[in-house]
Amino acid sequence: MPRTTGENESLTRLASILQEYDQVTVLLSGGMDSGFLLWACTQFLPRDRVKAVTCYSPTTPCQELDRAIQTAKNFGAEHILLSSPEMEDEDFCRNDDLRCYYCKRNRLAHIKQTPGYNWGTLLDGTHLDDLKEYRPGMKAAGEFGVKSPLLEAGLNRAAIKRLAVHYQLPLLDRPMESCLATRIKTGQRLDIALMAQLDELEEDIRSLGITLVRARWNNGEIRLEVRSEDFPVIMANRDKVIDLARNRGFSMISLDLSGYGP
Repeated sequence: MPRTTGENESLTRLASILQEYDQVTVLLSGGMDSGFLLWACTQFLPRDRVKAVTCYSPTTPCQELDRAIQTAKNFGAEHILLSSPEMEDEDFCRNDDLRCYYCKRNRLAHIKQTPGYNWGTLLDGTHLDDLKEYRPGMKAAGEFGVKSPLLEAGLNRAAIKRLAVHYQLPLLDRPMESCLATRIKTGQRLDIALMAQLDELEEDIRSLGITLVRARWNNGEIRLEVRSEDFPVIMANRDKVIDLARNRGFSMISLDLSGYGP
């Protein structure tokens, strides 16, 4: 049984919600929430009624796409990969406060317009905790009729994690990820080459044994965010970190002493 009666009831509600749909497609990222939702769909619906779709673009961290592919494989779900066009949208590239709305709008329109698939009902991994944050992408999801079963079932991130532990799902080693557009300060134009450099630098720093890192760019300066417990690793490898940044084209680099923030 799940860890608490409440979580057991939430899982029962989730099963009931999912079983109302004839055909579903999960909007799958490389993270825990959409991965857990895909697992639930494969448990409570016949496999031939479940798909996953992952949109990728220059804003997608390399490890996120790899994780999405592995998640679909782990749960035996048909998985469609679509190259998405948001970098062709001036509204998105302007990188204002509605960036996530424009991205989601572009991706959902692209999915809907891709021929040859019976998408059924599109589902995302939105949960209760997302209501506490600024999530303009949720507006676009509503406009395209995307459903959020985890939210409807009353699940938050902690409950999802406990259920994933209980069912021994291969999702627990995944730190929170976000698109590379979040690395560039709001108001500064998005650039494909710059995002690729930032992704490569983060991968370099992960090679030091740091699982969660953000390289934030603002007018030519890089600010590294890592968990506070990883500060000693950064300082012990200070010269190497500087060299890694310079090798990727960044001459100014600092460490954010407040630690990682989403």
